[in-house]
Amino acid sequence: MDINQLKKAISNLSEQEVKSLLHLIMIRSEHIDEDFPEFMQSLKNALIKREKTPNMKNPETIHIVFGASAAGGLKHAFKDQQTEEIIELPDYFAEGPLKHYHTPEGFEQRYQWFKENYQWDSEHAEWYKFKMKEAFEKIQSINPEQRVVIWTSSNASEQTGLRLVLYLLKEKTNAVYKINTYEAYHKLYKGKEEDFPRHTGELNIEQLRACYELVKMKELTVEMRHSLAKEGEQLFTSESILRTYKNGQILSAESNRDDEFIIEKLKEIHETQGKKDFLKAARLIGEVLGHMQQHTSYEWLEYRLRQLIAEGKVEYQGELRGMRYYEVKLKEALVG
Repeated sequence: MDINQLKKAISNLSEQEVKSLLHLIMIRSEHIDEDFPEFMQSLKNALIKREKTPNMKNPETIHIVFGASAAGGLKHAFKDQQTEEIIELPDYFAEGPLKHYHTPEGFEQRYQWFKENYQWDSEHAEWYKFKMKEAFEKIQSINPEQRVVIWTSSNASEQTGLRLVLYLLKEKTNAVYKINTYEAYHKLYKGKEEDFPRHTGELNIEQLRACYELVKMKELTVEMRHSLAKEGEQLFTSESILRTYKNGQILSAESNRDDEFIIEKLKEIHETQGKKDFLKAARLIGEVLGHMQQHTSYEWLEYRLRQLIAEGKVEYQGELRGMRYYEVKLKEALVG
């Protein structure tokens, strides 16, 4: 790509694509002194990729989805359909503060809470911040004629996300549809209820396509949109850092909600060990995740495990810089 082609590629970029590239430059600015030629080549490659990408300025349907796994599945499912665009919100809305989340100050507070309490490295933290701001901008720029489909499921994270997005869309007149993948799966596939997906990200590509193509969607009424948006607004006033979904409602939960369950699982593992020895923190968190009723992230459980260590209820050996680096066992007083 010569300089003239480079200029042409830049002129063809949308405002959002320009912002994405500028963000890339900002992230890597600390490292380009010695690797400037390599950096410029990566920038050119990004421009070439955008030049070869079909024009998607006005897709017919905007899909809003929560979580990187669910977004990745949908993008693959619709990769050959230029009428569909995916807006990914990689956040896990069941956890962390939401007060004033719709304002720059509130978002920054949530971002800082994650950095302080979860074992995020700087690269992941910056990726999260960029992807969320990008998603907000895309939602704000949705055209009136575009249909909006919000993917959700029967868990606190996606149900909270549904309400927050409808609050952001409250001034827009677009037709808005909702797909609850838990309910759609129930209609499409036979099986035990405990085998149903707890989160949209647990569905494979074929199942996602089936939920979209084979289950009839209903447009949300004005009354339903208003009601859910109102609930989203109320979430912005909550002091809670943990949410539970039960009987169609999002409820605030105490931050120690899962502590007793973590301790019980640790007791069970100790009983099978015979000699109540240390075990990998990652193994414990995996066991807890596999048996929880509420869909929860491993970051939250690891955060609560460190809280139990701080409270003197759990012993550890190793380094508390990530669940792969330390082992845990119950204090003797709690084992029996």
